[in-house]
Order: sequence, then C-alpha cells, then structure tokens
Amino acid sequence: MSELLALGISHKTAPVALRERLAFTEQEASEFARAATASAEVREAVVISTCNRTEVYLVVGDPVQAEGDMLGLLARRAGIRPTELAQEIYSPRNCDAARQLYRVTAGLESMIVGEAEIQGQVRRAHEAAMRAHTTGAFSNRLFAAALTTGKRVRTETAIGESPASVSSAAAALAAQVFGDLTGRPTRWRWERPRLLLRYFDGFGMWQLSFGLTPT
Repeated sequence: MSELLALGISHKTAPVALRERLAFTEQEASEFARAATASAEVREAVVISTCNRTEVYLVVGDPVQAEGDMLGLLARRAGIRPTELAQEIYSPRNCDAARQLYRVTAGLESMIVGEAEIQGQVRRAHEAAMRAHTTGAFSNRLFAAALTTGKRVRTETAIGESPASVSSAAAALAAQVFGDLTGRPTRWRWERPRLLLRYFDGFGMWQLSFGLTPT
C-alpha cells in the first residue's frame, strides 16, 4: 500500500537563511529526487523549489521511516541537525499532502496570493522529475489533477483577475514609494532578475543592476 507524504518549508514557516540552504536548481532537484527514491521506503518523488518554498512530494511505503530518511537528507543539505530542521518543516500526509499541493498550485499558499508564476513552476518541477524517472502512476495523476485544478481556480474565480507576482508587486511598491521611476537607475537584490526587469521596464526605468541571492 502506498501513501502520499510531503515535506516542506516556506516563507510562512522558515527564515530566508534556511530557505536559501534548501533551495534547489532543476538539476539539484532531480538529483535529490533520485537520492530520495533510492531509499527503501520511497517509491516516487517530485521536488518543487521556488523563491519562497521547497517542497518534496513522495509516494512511500512506511511514511514514518520515509519521513525520517528524507528529513536526514534535507538536514544534510542544509548543514543542520535533523532535530533543528524538524522544528521548521511541515509534513502533511495523504489527503492533507494532496490538499497542500492543490493550494500551492492554485497560488493560495504564495506570498502574493494568486500569483501567476507558481503553476508553471509546479509543471516544470513535475516534468523534471519525469525526466529523472522518479515519478510513477500515483504522482503523475496527482500533479496532473493539481495543475488542472489550479488552472480552473484561475479561470473560474476572481483570484486570476490581476496576474500578480512578487516581482510585479515589488515594481509597483517601488513606484509607490519613490514616485516616477522614469529614467532612474537602481540596484535591486533579487534572484529572478529577468522577471523583475520586465516589470520595472513598464515603469520606464533605464538602468537596473542586481545583487543575486543564492539559489
């Protein structure tokens, strides 16, 4: 019998320093998923890693053993003791884990509620896991359903009326605080400069330089 287990941290539960330690590139996410499925109790794995969250969705046999094994892997990556990480991490199972994925995909768990980028990030995470051969029938159905539901939430409710994101909100806030940004240079610390540049360009800024955060 298989069960669904999710382990994650987000802007709601963990400080930036810890989130940065547990951030994954696409290649690193695939490597972690392969390491996860090498565990005796983990059969499928998908890693979602964005600016504000890292979540690992697992199809497992024994959820208690699998959670302990994955907590150890994540703690080693973060360079802290598993007991320390356990204080910051959430680990819903079965229906609660599926509900968490649905909420994330719909943008309900985002820093900017309803932001438009998360569905693409979830889709790319699932596709990367499929390429790494760490998914199966269970996780493929789960992610397909979550993405379909997320799309419906955006098209059938008011949450999708204004395509918000952290980047667009940052640009709008800068304009609100500093006034007319036309022709003004600025320096911005951001991990997704191309996206931020697109929004600032709409305010007429002619020069942006970035201090990149670790990913």
